[in-house]
Amino acid sequence: MKKMLISAAAFAAVLLSSCGTTGKSVDLSGEWNVVAVEGKEVSGNPYIGFDLEEGRLYGNAGCNRIMGGVTVDSINPGHIGLTNVAATRMMCPDMDTEQKVLGALNGVTGFKASATGVELTDKDGKVLLSLEKREAPAVSVNDIDGKWNISKVEGAAVEVADKTPFISFNVAENAVHGNGGCNIINGSFSQEEGNPSSLKFGQMISTMMAGPGMETERKVLAAMNKVASFVVNENGTLSLMDAGNNEVLLLVKSEGETVSE
Repeated sequence: MKKMLISAAAFAAVLLSSCGTTGKSVDLSGEWNVVAVEGKEVSGNPYIGFDLEEGRLYGNAGCNRIMGGVTVDSINPGHIGLTNVAATRMMCPDMDTEQKVLGALNGVTGFKASATGVELTDKDGKVLLSLEKREAPAVSVNDIDGKWNISKVEGAAVEVADKTPFISFNVAENAVHGNGGCNIINGSFSQEEGNPSSLKFGQMISTMMAGPGMETERKVLAAMNKVASFVVNENGTLSLMDAGNNEVLLLVKSEGETVSE
């Protein structure tokens, strides 16, 4: 049986209709929430993303990121192959959902439309995973672009001894520039694939001056090492959160100012 990665041109034709959903078709591309495994609802917000043009599977099994390859049968619509499915190895308090999702993915060979989305099936047609379309993210990394003054560190107001601490994000280059309170800092940031609110700073490089702002700078750099996500608050401030969803840095947009050292 001939299989191929579906191209962008042929992609629109990969639609599925099933007897139980007459006239209903589903486009498998994009991101889908996993709502049930073998008919049983799951918690933890797992999701799967299909990039058919690149032949790539990605997502989150409930704790860890998942990745792999995806192929579709160009001759027999509704047949799918998932290859080299793997996951990161963080330990979380509840691994039950993750184990079920990963176990089900290993048996997937087909897909079909359902009343609410799409179902992934095994070779006998048994439904392994029930998926519903994932809503477009309400946040974007573009929301953090620009210069932000650091207002609080670990809940405490920043004491400005010499220079006002700030972080400036260059989203186009995934670059960070700023001042911790004494020294200039430069580095990078990254995001987890499929997680638009995630944020992780890369290795930061700073100048080596000593001055009255060193205590603030120590706290700022320690907090930056903890950052795992961001939240844009209703009042326009930016909260940088740790892995436990606790605010470690509160930033206020520096409007109309140029980025300086």
